[in-house]
Amino acid sequence: MDNKAELQQRVLTEEDYVRAPNFSNSLAKFLARNSDGVENATIARLLMITEEEVETLFQEAVQMLRDEMVDED
Repeated sequence: MDNKAELQQRVLTEEDYVRAPNFSNSLAKFLARNSDGVENATIARLLMITEEEVETLFQEAVQMLRDEMVDED
């Protein structure tokens, strides 16, 4: 069985890997069954991070998009 550090490394490095044993740990399979989205708690569980980290990542992504829009003006 993989230890937590190994699983976290897989989440970071493998494009299709999330911690979702019911979906063969496949992001593609998970998304196919959850196309309407999921709660932050579920995202956190899949990525093996906290809900606060999910929110931080979201805010950082939004800021990056805003910065790109400003650069295009």
